[in-house]
Parts: sequence; structure tokens; C-alpha cells
Amino acid sequence: MKVLISMDAYEDVSQWRYLDRIVDKKADGWHVWQIEDPDLIEETAWIAGPGREWLRELFQKAALASSYQTSSVYPRRQVLVSLLSHDSNALEPELAAKYVNRPLTVLMENRFTDGYIFLNEVFKALASDEFNEQRQIAPDSICYDSQGGIGELPKLVVDYAARADADGIPLRAVVFTDGDGVLPGEVKTNVQLVQQACKKDGMPCWTLSKRTIENYIPDEVLDAWMPYPDSGKGRRVTAIKRLSPEQRVHYPMKKGLNLQKAGAEVQKFYSGIRKTDMEELSKGLGNSG
Repeated sequence: MKVLISMDAYEDVSQWRYLDRIVDKKADGWHVWQIEDPDLIEETAWIAGPGREWLRELFQKAALASSYQTSSVYPRRQVLVSLLSHDSNALEPELAAKYVNRPLTVLMENRFTDGYIFLNEVFKALASDEFNEQRQIAPDSICYDSQGGIGELPKLVVDYAARADADGIPLRAVVFTDGDGVLPGEVKTNVQLVQQACKKDGMPCWTLSKRTIENYIPDEVLDAWMPYPDSGKGRRVTAIKRLSPEQRVHYPMKKGLNLQKAGAEVQKFYSGIRKTDMEELSKGLGNSG
């Protein structure tokens, strides 16, 4: 996040403790302290006063970074810290201190498997170098939360929105959820409920275009996972790789697919698959055998 502090906040002694808390998070690597007029700001008593050596050092680094700022691969939200501004993005220092000290929370079905394990690996493999460097500097600036699967996600959205509203600050949470579509174009009811809850409370919601996060596993990872092609796992991976691109988007990777129990549309969607492959596909990767 990019934090811009207005002169009215710098000059109000009663707000300095909140400004200290705000720039502390810059020191931790969470945010960028945007300096627009370094000469004017450097003369304020908040920075120039006695016992503020730690702040002056931090200010000089922020001013230098602001002077040589380059375009970012991913945009940062800007927050204006001010007592007087009527800007919609403006927060009074006390509220801004609460806001910038709150990590960005990603709400999901399972914070352990989907978040701390899989999404972290996706970040390492696919995110920009800038993003990953930021994650290394401030790993606690992003966290994950869940509460009993996708059915509980709408409640979690409401809970986080209520907390932010009670604190008088904007939301610091987003939702990340599986698409769960069994067939192309299908949006499951439970996913729709999550999307509706997010829309109502103004929370960003990213729904995967593929069925689950496991459907994004690349062939290279699947190949590394099957050291012996003739083993149970090896035959299963081979069968998965023989699916068409569209079938792989919707195949239930963990639990597998039993076509005999599936509806007519699903059976048609997977028609033409060889019998031996279908036997392996019925097991899924969640089966250790």
C-alpha cells in the first residue's frame, strides 16, 4: 500500500503517535511512504525534533525511494492520511494507523492447503519478482483465513466486513475461491452465494476459472510427482494428462470421477476416454494407492 501523509497531520502534535505507528509499518516493509515535498516535510517538528533520529533515517530512505520511483508491475492502493481532506480515500491518522497495521487477509475454503501450501507456491512460480521480494521482506503482511469450507465463506465475509465497519476503516480482505464448475459455464450455488456476499459488502472476490486450485498443477509438477509411470500414481497422472484441455479444467483432481454415478451431461462431456484411463481417473490424486 502507498501511504501519503498530508501537512495538516504532520503539524498536529496530537497525531504524532499515530504517524509513528504508520511509518513503523513502512520500516517493516509492509507499505511505501510516499514523500511529495521532502524539504517541507523534513522541517516539521515531528521529524526535526529531539529524539527523532530513527525517524529521520527512515524519512531519508522514503524520500529517496519516492524520488526514484518506477512504475510497479502491480498497482498499490493509495491511502491519504489527513484530518481535513474530503477525499474518499482519506483517513484520519488514528484510523489510518489501524488500517495500515492490519494485514491483507485472503479468505478461502482451506487456509492451510489452499493458502499456506498451494497459493504460496503459486506466488513463487508465477508472481512478479517485485511481489515475491515484498513477500520475503514482510511475510506477515498477507495472511489466510478460513472457516469450515466454502459453505462458511459467506459468513466469514460478513464477519470481516462487520469488523472493518466497527473499526471505521476500509476492508483489508479479499476472497479467493474455487470455481467448482463440473461442466463448462457452470457456476455452483455455493460459489454464487460467496460472490453475492462479496458484492453486498464490497469485498473483492476472485473465483477460479478452473474447478479447483489443484486443476492448475502444471505437467512438470505432475511428472515430478510420478517417479514410476507404471505405479498406481503414475498411471493416474498419465490418464489425467491425456484428458482434453477442457476436461482437465473440470476434472475433480482430488477425489476422482465415477462416471457410472454421474449424470448424462457429465458422461457425454467425458465420452471417448479409454476404459483403462477411466478406471484410473475414478480414483483421483487424493487416493494414495
